[in-house]
Amino acid sequence: MKKDSYFFYDNHEFEWDRVLNDEERKKIGDTWFRTDTLDAWRHQRMRAPLQAIIEGDKEASWLTIGDGRYGTDANFLIRNGAKKVHASDLFDRLLQIGHEKGFIQDYSAQNAEALSFEDNSFDYIYCKESFHHLPRPYAALYEMFRVAKKAVILTEPRDTTIEKSVIPQIRDLAKRILGKDIKPSHAFEPVGNYVYTISEREIEKFMLGMHYTEVAFIGCNDSYQPGVEFIPSDSTDPEHVKVRDKLYAAIEKQDSLCRRRLRSTGILTAAMFKTKMSDPVCQNLKAHGWTVKTLPANPYLKKS
Repeated sequence: MKKDSYFFYDNHEFEWDRVLNDEERKKIGDTWFRTDTLDAWRHQRMRAPLQAIIEGDKEASWLTIGDGRYGTDANFLIRNGAKKVHASDLFDRLLQIGHEKGFIQDYSAQNAEALSFEDNSFDYIYCKESFHHLPRPYAALYEMFRVAKKAVILTEPRDTTIEKSVIPQIRDLAKRILGKDIKPSHAFEPVGNYVYTISEREIEKFMLGMHYTEVAFIGCNDSYQPGVEFIPSDSTDPEHVKVRDKLYAAIEKQDSLCRRRLRSTGILTAAMFKTKMSDPVCQNLKAHGWTVKTLPANPYLKKS
């Protein structure tokens, strides 16, 4: 892929090469197959809301986007009862290994901005923490909507500049008064991409622009501590316990502020439905803590 192409994906292929060839990075990559580590627990928390949809639509087919870590998202879906799951990423090198190990089912190399599938090929499409890596994320989102039959689900960092809550506003005001630097509103990652973030408002506008009205949201807070990839969640080693307690405390601090409505969650999951959600799915979403919304219909369009 040429660097001057608008499809250029920064250093992502090099990153997967490191997982296979760099000894230190390979050690971390090997932990992606595990489900018993603190790092696995972190990602389990982000994916857990999907159980509402899996349980409410048990025969549904799924496609994962940007699932390059051996297909960990697809593996979660399979382990939680999804029967037909296809994993995809821009480069299928690690997916092939995941398939050979029996970690995932079907897989393919897919450019999220130009998917090779026919319209309505899968009931649901799940994209976790990959949307923000894309050079043209909304081009990819339109592609996901083309290929999905029922819904597209994103799990991504929340845009706190749009959905800025009380504490960040007070903090920024205090910094301005004191003449201190404010945290930049734009960010880039070491792999080379600009970090696109999402908000409920932007998702709703995206939906209404295409005249879709059913959407659901749920938030989650996360934190990271060095070494969590190698620490079993139930370890009693004093050093491991120290890291685990620090991780739990950091997340609880965020959760506490959210409960008092002093901040928004750092992670947002949005389920965008193309068709009216079934009663079992709708009821399950609400039971699992999702906020289900019916957006206003366009009054200027004739009902078919």
